[in-house]
Amino acid sequence: MKSYWDNLLQKAKDALDKNINGVSVLYSLVQLNKFVEDRGRKLEFPTIRLYRDWLVHTDLEWNKALADFFEGLDQTYDDISKGVGIEVATQRIQAPLRFHILFEELSNLKIELNTDQQALFVKHLADELIDVPLRKAGRHVKEFRFTYEESRKEARNSYVCHMQIQHVSDRWFDGPEIHFETISDH
Repeated sequence: MKSYWDNLLQKAKDALDKNINGVSVLYSLVQLNKFVEDRGRKLEFPTIRLYRDWLVHTDLEWNKALADFFEGLDQTYDDISKGVGIEVATQRIQAPLRFHILFEELSNLKIELNTDQQALFVKHLADELIDVPLRKAGRHVKEFRFTYEESRKEARNSYVCHMQIQHVSDRWFDGPEIHFETISDH
């Protein structure tokens, strides 16, 4: 008989094997997070947890990963103001969101997706995240969201997500982009 934890992993895997869409992405992240939390392995899977929390909670004031993320946004703003190059300054906020880290974490849980499945996962995850901006009162930043230009969202084997950041003055500015290569396995 399978254990409770094996069942959680199997449910996540089955949802993604059956059909990758917004519901299966959300469901799998919830099941995987249950596994991670129940096994006391939260620190090993920060990207799964960040995306899951982002999708399922409207109030994230309690979330240390989110507080750290917003502190990184504020620090990035400070660095750019001090003349640090944008490429260097934005690495801090790109790192916790990188899709390849998400797939490494999934792989560590024995959830293996081929490149086409990964592309679908990213597409549906981004589509869901676009509808759910992160809001938190920081020193400089009060809202963060993913968005994309329709003409570029699936350009030349790469899925492009923009970051948009709302300053406390209510001005918006574009953050860096996150790309996911979608070159097929076949």
